[in-house]
Amino acid sequence: MRLFTLLFLTSALFATAPKDQCPTKMPQGWSFDLGGGYTWMSISTPPTYSGSTGDILAKISYQQPNTFFGQARSIYNIGPLSSSLNQTGFHESYTEFVGGYCISALNHWTITPYAGIGLEFLSDHHTRYASVAPIRLSYSIYYVLAGFETHYVWQDWMFGLQFDCLPTFNQYLKVESLSEAAWILKNRTGVAVHIPVAYRYTRNFWLEMAPYYRLLPIGASDSLSLTERDLNQWGAFVTLRFFL
Repeated sequence: MRLFTLLFLTSALFATAPKDQCPTKMPQGWSFDLGGGYTWMSISTPPTYSGSTGDILAKISYQQPNTFFGQARSIYNIGPLSSSLNQTGFHESYTEFVGGYCISALNHWTITPYAGIGLEFLSDHHTRYASVAPIRLSYSIYYVLAGFETHYVWQDWMFGLQFDCLPTFNQYLKVESLSEAAWILKNRTGVAVHIPVAYRYTRNFWLEMAPYYRLLPIGASDSLSLTERDLNQWGAFVTLRFFL
């Protein structure tokens, strides 16, 4: 009888131990992200400007398997860019709002298609060179987002992919040295790709690193004899993510 009791207790202990030690669970609910990043940037125009910039990222998300998904994200980016002729002081800020549906495809894997809207402000302050006076260009760009993100959780790790298509529907340019009028630029379509990898170091806190590439095409203006410009960004964000 004593032997039977000992065997029963031992089997019960080992049967429940793995379940408690490996709590693999897809994070869900409200979450808040805050972090920074590094970006190598280039603006294609004769001449081409390029250089390193610093980023600040803030994000609020709601994600629950097989239900509504919502997210608001905002990025601020600043840094000097240089060309073979002169330099430019570059400032960028953009905010995006998206909503979609989180589909639980497998036990620890989700895919979330979504759509939304974005607003970007660019300040491009060129210094003087040769006989050309300094000039400040200010862009306001409105665009639609259509994309998806997918995540797979394995123990305390989470791997993901995010893809966004960014067709613009309004682009405005103001030139400080001219008038207060805004010139309407031709609309174009950009893309963005993020590859986040996150590690859960406590119950509700995740540390995430996300390499990314973003292409934002800036339209041309016939009245200003301004050609198309491509804003290319390669970089990585490092953020702290907290789930409620």
